[in-house]
Amino acid sequence: MAGRLPAGEFEIGKDGAGLLVVGFDGTDPSRNALAYAAGLARRDNAGLLIAFVESLNSAALWFFAGSPIIPDSAADLTEDLWDELRGAGVPWRFVSVRGDTARELETLASAYMADTIVVGRARSRWRGSVAAGLAKRARRTVLIVP
Repeated sequence: MAGRLPAGEFEIGKDGAGLLVVGFDGTDPSRNALAYAAGLARRDNAGLLIAFVESLNSAALWFFAGSPIIPDSAADLTEDLWDELRGAGVPWRFVSVRGDTARELETLASAYMADTIVVGRARSRWRGSVAAGLAKRARRTVLIVP
């Protein structure tokens, strides 16, 4: 799954989107971003690379008897994605990675030659904004969906 031009002829966003990377963690803002990206992909005949980025510095890491327990979030999200994208009419792939969310989304977009990264707007003041991080480092269009 890569941009729509043949190898060696990649241009970001020149003929509409070929591939959109979507940050998805199951929250309402990420669901909004997914819905917007799916509509855009359908209209542009593009594909979706949906990414769950697990940060080991987040509340997703829990400890029991001194051992870390990492929830099976990515597996749970796969079922959600099937429900969300049923009938959307767009090709999609789900990947799960660990690390800094903004950095990992940009890395995936670069590796897959994506035209755009789509994320939901952060609604928490306690966590850093992925959108702000992408705005600082992304080398392609970033869409922030409320």
